[in-house]
This record gives sequence, structure tokens and C-alpha cells, in this order.
Amino acid sequence: MDIAKEAIKRLSDFFFNTLQLTSNFTDLNIDETNFEIMAKKSCEDSILEGFKPLNQKDIKKIYEMCL
Repeated sequence: MDIAKEAIKRLSDFFFNTLQLTSNFTDLNIDETNFEIMAKKSCEDSILEGFKPLNQKDIKKIYEMCL
């Protein structure tokens, strides 16, 4: 578990400090205006399959959490 935590820490440091990537939509000047459309396009009016199936409402909530 300690190895996994260290790997996450180093990867996070690389992304956000070395590459200076942003971690949220606000830093990219993206607001919630188009979240409904983005969520609809993401799942194409269906369920997005994966570890946990996501519907349009789930995807929109994820976008909102990224602000």
C-alpha cells in the first residue's frame, strides 16, 4: 500500500508541478453552461460502461465536481 501511495504522490507531482497541468475546469475557464450537452454526448443517450456504469446524470455530476 505504501508503494501505491508513493506512486500516486509522484505521478501527481509530475502532472501538476513538472508539467503544470490544471486539476479543474475553472482553471481552464470552463463553466457549467454546456455540461448537459457534454454529458449527453459522452454516453450517447445510453449507459457508459466501465468499472461502474454511468448514465448522463452521473457524468454531469462528475463534470460539476471538476469545477
